[in-house]
Amino acid sequence: MPRRRRWWLLGVAVVLAAVVAFGNYALIAGQDNRVDVVVLTRAVGWGQRISDGDLGIAKAVPDQGVSSIPAGDRAGVVGQVTRSALPAGTVLAPGQLSTQPIPGPGERLVGLAVKPGHLPARGLSPGDLVQVSPVASGTGTDSGQASAASTAGPFRARVVGTGPPDSTGAVTVDVVVGADAAQTATSAAAGQVVVVQLGPGA
Repeated sequence: MPRRRRWWLLGVAVVLAAVVAFGNYALIAGQDNRVDVVVLTRAVGWGQRISDGDLGIAKAVPDQGVSSIPAGDRAGVVGQVTRSALPAGTVLAPGQLSTQPIPGPGERLVGLAVKPGHLPARGLSPGDLVQVSPVASGTGTDSGQASAASTAGPFRARVVGTGPPDSTGAVTVDVVVGADAAQTATSAAAGQVVVVQLGPGA
């Protein structure tokens, strides 16, 4: 007697094959939706000008809520300035960059010599908002400059960078101030100052 064919096994096999085929199609279709975007290959600080060596290309799935920069616009990113500190691997968005250099129109870049103990022990980072307070100090020929600097009130500034300590441990802190505080900052730079980091909303 011929054996009866098990048609149900054939049906199960067909269904499984269809499921596998659909899964492969969905995977391929998802990969096809990815686009080439501009990413950072290394961390950059606030106010840093982007160089070609900072950039790379990666594939990403477009997000309707988050904009990104297409790979074809990479050349336009070079030379722009970051508006915040960004870690390596960041998918760049237009809002994170600016064509405005530092200092911008009406701003002033001032270097302040800060003694040990007159700034936070952990140091300052580019982009930190600080309050600079001139202090009276000095004797002899320096007393006139110190007195002039101390008469200026405290002012706010944005840190651009810090230099290495000198032989006395003092560091030079580069800050950006607005035009309204330019004269005060210039006077403060002639004397001693205390730099206090401010928190969000301060």
